[in-house]
Amino acid sequence: MNFERSRRRRSSPDITPLIDVMFFMLVFFMVFSTLKTEPMGLDVELPRAVTGSAQTSSSFEVLVDKSGTFYVAGRQVSGAELEQNLADRLRVNPDIFVIVKADKEVRYEHVVKALDHVRGVGGYRLGLAVEQVK
Repeated sequence: MNFERSRRRRSSPDITPLIDVMFFMLVFFMVFSTLKTEPMGLDVELPRAVTGSAQTSSSFEVLVDKSGTFYVAGRQVSGAELEQNLADRLRVNPDIFVIVKADKEVRYEHVVKALDHVRGVGGYRLGLAVEQVK
């Protein structure tokens, strides 16, 4: 028996499937990265005022949407939870500035409720957010 090794030419790997996979990944990331183009957060349209000024000190923000729902740090909270969150922050920093951001179409009664919750736990440095007219 005569066994001989055949001399095969080394073949290079076929990269066609790799190119297909990379193309599909490229398309996938292009499509899904453009789905959410608006910024995260709540859609609250602030009223306009000429006398508005920016606040740079440490602050605690309370958002009130059109339906009168309260939000703290992007999370929906009840009045009691709002008071608890603010009380915790006031223990750490008693001079914290509380900003109430209310939608311009919200009923005045909801803004007053938010202010009552803030004042109820000792938040006396507070302001209402507005969009400055230029």
